[in-house]
Amino acid sequence: MPNFGITSAAKLQPTYKHLFIMIYQTLSFLTEQLNNYLKTTDGNSGLSSTFTQLKNVAHLSDDEIKGLENILVTLVNLSEEFTMKNMPNYVRNGDDINYRNAPMYLNLYVLFSACLYSSYEKSLIFLSHIVEFFQGKNTFTQQNSPTTKVGLGDFRLILDIYSPTFEQANYLWSTLGGKQFPYVLYRVRLVEILRDNVTESRGIIKKIELSDKLS
Repeated sequence: MPNFGITSAAKLQPTYKHLFIMIYQTLSFLTEQLNNYLKTTDGNSGLSSTFTQLKNVAHLSDDEIKGLENILVTLVNLSEEFTMKNMPNYVRNGDDINYRNAPMYLNLYVLFSACLYSSYEKSLIFLSHIVEFFQGKNTFTQQNSPTTKVGLGDFRLILDIYSPTFEQANYLWSTLGGKQFPYVLYRVRLVEILRDNVTESRGIIKKIELSDKLS
């Protein structure tokens, strides 16, 4: 069970910058996909491309909250998928074997907040649309999800709704500043993080010769 908190890139070493680029691309993609769907729901064809925003809900000021009429997407936690740790970490390249560090598979815990300050009723309606969208389509690939986002490569994202206990929900929103909005939390799995660097290269052993000479 994850210990919710705000994830900060500043807490990680610079060598993990590539990891956060991939995470950003994933969340930006989901934000785009959700916004495109919301524009197809009744009466919402005129929604702007920025109606659904990738934004840290913890950084909202009181004045910003009063002017909000948006869906906000926030990363609140991540964890490694340890069941995928035993994947092969080498690739044959002609007569050589290239070794890489094994890929990292991540679970992202993503908060979708319906922040329509002017109407609690509309917030609940849009929250229902969010659940409808991910219930009808919980797997995203390059083949089934046209996107304007670049750099994702050949991806596969699977979303599961995550239901925290009342205690966890209270802790989550306290960490986020105490201003609770209608929300739903999803676990996004499996995001593969693989740096394109070879740690070692060895030739393939093709023949073994045994000598019967004794020294």
